[in-house]
Parts: sequence; structure tokens; C-alpha cells
Amino acid sequence: MPQVRAVFASLMAFSLSVAGLSGQATKGEAGAASGKSAVNVRSIHFDPVKIGGQQNPWIRTQVELHANFNPEAKAVPDAAAGAKKPVNKQWVDKVKVTLTQIFKPIGTTAAAEFAYYRSSATVLTMEVNTDRSVYFYLPGDIVKRDRLKMQPDYYYVQLEVGGTEQPLFTEAGRPTPDMMPALHKMFLDKAAFDVARSEADRAVNANNGMLRPQYLVPYAIFDSLPQGSPSPEFIREDVSAR
Repeated sequence: MPQVRAVFASLMAFSLSVAGLSGQATKGEAGAASGKSAVNVRSIHFDPVKIGGQQNPWIRTQVELHANFNPEAKAVPDAAAGAKKPVNKQWVDKVKVTLTQIFKPIGTTAAAEFAYYRSSATVLTMEVNTDRSVYFYLPGDIVKRDRLKMQPDYYYVQLEVGGTEQPLFTEAGRPTPDMMPALHKMFLDKAAFDVARSEADRAVNANNGMLRPQYLVPYAIFDSLPQGSPSPEFIREDVSAR
């Protein structure tokens, strides 16, 4: 693992030009490689919020999603009726959102000492051509205890629709155009992303359960959420992420 951490550290030190990288992929390449995602990430926002009268502000992460199409929208046999019954094309079911946050604690430069936090939630259903936001919270006491900044140094979001992962990169190794907002600019380089993901997969269990989706946070319902955010009853816990 020391070699992996050394590579990760050197990659993190590298300054990536987002505009230059984006310009490398032609429209033809992107369309041929993967096309549109069934659901994509439109934006990610980080904000300090006070919850339940606690003194230390929590870090709230808003992941804004957009539903494009139902990947299961095809005719399927209906044995009882002896005919074909179409799947509802207007709704996308079981959209799993997994957020990984990576912090360089204040005073730390070694990748081995980075702090990793991960959480998942599943949106039960989304209407096609609509947006929905999923919220995650990192408790203020954890932020203070671990000497974290008020937003992560690096992050990425992974989506699954009906159990199928939505690709973040094309077969050519370039970011999937409509999923670029799901990646911190450093991870638009696939080599950097692969090393960071490997390190996160190894280290994230040390902070298991600390980053929480909205429905597990007391008083989060009273947080001032932007219009159009989902109510907690439409999002369920993904126990497999624990």
C-alpha cells in the first residue's frame, strides 16, 4: 500500500487543466462511447449548516440529479395476459446515490493521513425529465474533532439505476460528459480517479456511518432546503453501504 499512497499523493499534487481535458473528447467520441446516462448528476454543493441547536456547523452536501430515461423501458411478456406489457417509460426506479468525500485534515499533507467518508441512499423513483436533490450530512463534532475544512478537498459521486452502475468514464478513459459534475476536477483524469477510488475503498470503513443521508439526521427536515428537494419518505437507507 505505501506505493499506492505515494502515487495518490503525487497525483493529488498535480494541477489538472479542466478546460483542456474537456476539449480532448469530441462529440462523436462521447456519443459513440456511452450516450446519455439514465440519471446524471447536475451539480454538487457544500454548505455549513446548524442542526438541532448544535454549536458546531455540519457540512451539508447537496447532490442534484436529473432523470433522462427509464433503461427498462421496453416491452416485456405478461404471462397472465398472454400479451406484452410495456414498462412505465415516465419513471426511473431505484436510483442509488453513493457519495465519497476525501479530506486533507489541517496540517496534513500525507495521503496516508487523508480522511475518507462515504454514504449511500436510494431514491425509490424519479419522474423522467425532472430534477431531485439528495442530501448528506457530516456532523459538526466530527468536523471539529478531525480538523476538517468546511468542504472536502476531493469528492466523487457514483450512481446506480436498477442495480446497474452509470459509468463515470467512457471506454476511451475520458469523463462521461453528463457525469462530469459528479467528479472533482482532479478526478477528470482517470488515472487519478482509479488510485483515489482504490485508496478510498480500502480506508473508508474506518469512518463508517459518520457521513449520513438526510433521513438519518435528527432535525434535518427543518434545514432550509432549496425548493424541489425530496421529502425523506421518498429516500430509503441503503444498508449494503454500511
